[in-house]
Amino acid sequence: MGNGADQVRWMYRIGGVAAVVGAVLGGVGNLIHPVTPEHDPVGVARVIADSDIWTPVHLAIVLAIFLMLGGLVAIYHSIHGGLPGALARFGLFAAVVGATTGLVLVILDGVAARQLAQAWASAAPGEKATALGLVHLNETLNFALASLFNFVFAAATFILFGLAVALGRVYPRWLGWAAVVAGVASVGAGLIQALVGEPTMASRVLTIFGPTVITLWLLIMGILLLRKVRDGQIRTASPRQKVRHERRALAAGGCTGF
Repeated sequence: MGNGADQVRWMYRIGGVAAVVGAVLGGVGNLIHPVTPEHDPVGVARVIADSDIWTPVHLAIVLAIFLMLGGLVAIYHSIHGGLPGALARFGLFAAVVGATTGLVLVILDGVAARQLAQAWASAAPGEKATALGLVHLNETLNFALASLFNFVFAAATFILFGLAVALGRVYPRWLGWAAVVAGVASVGAGLIQALVGEPTMASRVLTIFGPTVITLWLLIMGILLLRKVRDGQIRTASPRQKVRHERRALAAGGCTGF
C-alpha cells in the first residue's frame, strides 16, 4: 500500500509541475505568437518569413502541449469512482487524440510553414506565385487541423474533465464549470474554422478566450495537485479498481437512459 501511495505522490508531483509549466509555456507562446493578417496570403507569407521567433515559439507550444497532457494524466488519476471517474477517463482518451493532433498541427505551422514562406521570399519572380500557393496550401491544411484540435482537445477534453471536476468532490466545483465554458467556446471556434475555412474576427476571439481559460485552469489544477502532495492528501486506487468504478457508473447511466 505504501508503494502505491508513493507512486501516486510522485504522479501528482510530476503531473502538477507539468501542468503548471505547460500552462505558463502555452500561455506565453500564444501571447507572443506573431499575428498574421486576414484575407492576405502575401501578408501571411511575409510575416512568417520575416519572423525570427516563428519556429521557436511553435516549438515551445509543442512542449507545452506535451506537458499539458502529462498534467491531465495526473488529474485523471486524482478523480476516482462513479460518474466523475468515468468522465475523466473519456477525457483522457480525448486528450491523447487531441494532443496528437495538436503536435502535428503546430509542427506543420511552425516548421513547414516557415520553410515554405522563406522559399517564397527568396523565389525568382516567375516562381513567386507557385511558392505562395504552397504557403497558402499549408495554411489551409493547418486551419483544418486547427478545427479538429479545437473540437477534440480544447472542447471535448476540457468539457469532459470539467464535468468530472464539477460533479465530483475532489476539486472546487466552480473550476469544473469554468473548464466546461471554455470547452463550449472552443466548439464555437472549431465550427467557425470548419465552416469558413480561414481566420475571422469571431474565431480569433474564441481562440483567445478558450485557450486562455484552459491554460489558467491547468495552472490552478497543477497547483492543487502539488498542494495535495504537500498536505498528504493522497488517495490510491488501482487501475483495476478505477475501471470497475467506471463500469458501474456507465452501467448506472445506461439504466437511467443516458
